[in-house]
Amino acid sequence: MNKWNRLLATLDQLFGFKDQKKSTLRKVSQTFDERTNEHVVVIEYRVRRGGDGVVTKNRKQKQISKLKLLSKLAAQARAQGM
Repeated sequence: MNKWNRLLATLDQLFGFKDQKKSTLRKVSQTFDERTNEHVVVIEYRVRRGGDGVVTKNRKQKQISKLKLLSKLAAQARAQGM
């Protein structure tokens, strides 16, 4: 087991998601901070959980709601104009 896999396993234990499907770890960037004389490594840890689904909005329903609102506003404008 290499060091990255050990770090991934440690993060999995640390955060302890019970219904975890998959986790990944990647190095995003690495720089040197001259002011503090330190190496800075930014990593990204992602977890896909079993019960999580993608939440999407129904675009068609949103358009229908807008049309209903516009028709109500148009009816009110016609009623006020008479």
